[in-house]
Amino acid sequence: MPEPIAPPPLKRVRLTPWRGPFHFLLLLATSSLTLMLPLAYLLLVIISGFFVGWLGFEWVTSLALADSWSWQDALPVAYIAAGVVTWIFTLRPLMPRPRSVHVALQITPSSQPRIFELVDEICWHLKLDPPQEIWLDTSIGIRSSVKDGVLGVAGGELILHIGLPIVSVVSAREFAALLVRELALNAGGLGTTFSHLVRELNTWFYRALHERDPWELELQNKRLKETSLQRSIRVTTWLWMGVSKLPFGLFVMGAKLISAAALIRLSSGANSAGIKVLGKEAWKNLQEKMDLLQIAWDASRTEIQRGITQQRLPENLALLLARHVARASRQKSPASFHEPQSATAPVADFLQELPADAPAAALIRGFVDLARQVTCFYYQHELGIGLHENRLVADEEVLHQNRREDESLVTIRRYFGGLAHPERAMCGLGATHQFSPGRAQLQEEILRVRKELREWGSRLKLALQEWNLAWQRRRDLEAAAVLSLAGFTVSRIQFGTDDTTPQSLRSEAARQRMLMEHMETALVAYEMKMESRFASALGLLWWSEKSDLDDRLSDRRRDLAAWVSVYEAMAGALPSFRELLTTFFAFQTLGARYASLDDTGSFFTALQSVVPKMTNLVRQILSTMDGAMYALPPIKRPIPLNEHLLQGKLPEPINISMNPGAAVDIRALSAKMAADASEVIAPFVDRFLHLYHQSYAWLAESAELTELHFLGPMSFGSDVELLMPEEFARMNETQPLAPKSRLPAK
Repeated sequence: MPEPIAPPPLKRVRLTPWRGPFHFLLLLATSSLTLMLPLAYLLLVIISGFFVGWLGFEWVTSLALADSWSWQDALPVAYIAAGVVTWIFTLRPLMPRPRSVHVALQITPSSQPRIFELVDEICWHLKLDPPQEIWLDTSIGIRSSVKDGVLGVAGGELILHIGLPIVSVVSAREFAALLVRELALNAGGLGTTFSHLVRELNTWFYRALHERDPWELELQNKRLKETSLQRSIRVTTWLWMGVSKLPFGLFVMGAKLISAAALIRLSSGANSAGIKVLGKEAWKNLQEKMDLLQIAWDASRTEIQRGITQQRLPENLALLLARHVARASRQKSPASFHEPQSATAPVADFLQELPADAPAAALIRGFVDLARQVTCFYYQHELGIGLHENRLVADEEVLHQNRREDESLVTIRRYFGGLAHPERAMCGLGATHQFSPGRAQLQEEILRVRKELREWGSRLKLALQEWNLAWQRRRDLEAAAVLSLAGFTVSRIQFGTDDTTPQSLRSEAARQRMLMEHMETALVAYEMKMESRFASALGLLWWSEKSDLDDRLSDRRRDLAAWVSVYEAMAGALPSFRELLTTFFAFQTLGARYASLDDTGSFFTALQSVVPKMTNLVRQILSTMDGAMYALPPIKRPIPLNEHLLQGKLPEPINISMNPGAAVDIRALSAKMAADASEVIAPFVDRFLHLYHQSYAWLAESAELTELHFLGPMSFGSDVELLMPEEFARMNETQPLAPKSRLPAK
């Protein structure tokens, strides 16, 4: 029997540009000069220490040889003591803290074989030893460093840190290009050791200059019951330490200048390697995506701070940032994103197993669960937050809460005094006037409801808060049930149930839904009265003579019919949309878009429990609004409202075969259905919420302006105004977090 023919050996692809003797000499000279700077600073410190000691010795000698002492002889002790303190502070940069590492989770080749295979293949083409360790964290970049820092340069053992948020927003090909770019910074042939040395020395200089011990950081913070003397000592010490670091800062600037040429050359070669993988246009699009990710990271830090106040933290930072980037990408002009160009032929063969449209998260087995674990580690160990004191919620829930800051919702709260829930309709609850009853009757109706609001407003406030809390808890339980069905770990303490089985969690969710239904009658009774005021104000605007209106109200009356038609159509679909929101939050928590085909079957069982339900709810919403037209300014030609909201095709139901051998096909179809749902339903939810709130706010502002024009302003009083549970955070408590680590965020 003939022996099988061995496959031809792989051919290395040159990713980085050719680097000749000049590059090697540049790295050698740069690393040598940069290495001399700490020694030069140490020599400066030793010389200054000898100088301060010599001054002290001269002073003591003069006192010992003096025939008599006077008070002037004690004056030198002041500047000698100041010199000693300054000298001690100048030693501080030479004793930096051990390298602080972001909270991370180490992976192994057995747990994540695809990542290690990809990294090993890239290193083989770069002629670089593969990293010894790979860690996953919550940062928004990919970083490589040498184990043990400057002291470990001789060993050359690389450590690779991969930020899970960046994995959630890029494709597999883009992820490979980022890995190539980062690893290419360490590839230099004979100069690899010197490239390690240059990068690690610059990192050491940065840490030595900027990192502080906890007691140093406390010097910047004002303390409670601090006397003026204590404050002056604290501020003086803080300023003194900063001034004492100025000489070292000059050495840091010198190190940057010396290594600038070498680092620019390394960075340029690394960027060219990334461009070879993606092409110029695709690389440019990737950089734009990284800019959006940085903006999303800044926003998420604010959301974490707000969540600490509300005791509702996002349970998956990677998916939260992915949603931020997806929303920002949809808001950008389509012309700002270019069609990606294909890579050159050798590199295309090199990465032929990574389709350009495949998500990078599919390369990581159990990505969603790993991202949840790393997020919990980040809260506990890097921010010092007790998870048992907070509820972990879906990323879409966090985005939904933050819409409370939108200008449109502020307008709704202002007109209704906070007594109108933004996801409840003030339309079709009771009988309203079809024909004009006259200005006097409309004004009388408005004044009557204004007066009654002061009587029952507080009761409505409490009922609405209870209804909102029940809906909030129901969303949490539905999301937890889906996670439990998918095989993820769910904390029983988080939800207060007897166990964390899907049946138990959904039973509790059903009880919360029943509670919402019981409260519906009481809420609608009050909302009918507020609707009568709302409709009367809009009727007063519609039926008034043009001569009785000012220019602004005249312009609003011209567009009133279009806004009312949109609001009425969407208000009728709102109960179904609330159900869609509840299911959609659970779907977003599951993170099905980032699953790979080798995930467990229970994951796809959970997926099939929510995707068909979401699809049916979207179809139900569309059928409710069937026939409604979208003709709001600046649209010149009316289009169907459904066509504006749903810009894509809903996923079709899966036809499940009875053949056991078709299980793999079912998984593939389920994964495709989840990806389609993410691409179509997520934008639909965003557009629906935005347009509904926009139309609601436009009508509320029109009613407010009409009442102000004909009847004057109204004050509800602080005892009536309602704050939702997620609105308790004050503006001064929503600033970005200051992380314990002083390393840069990237």
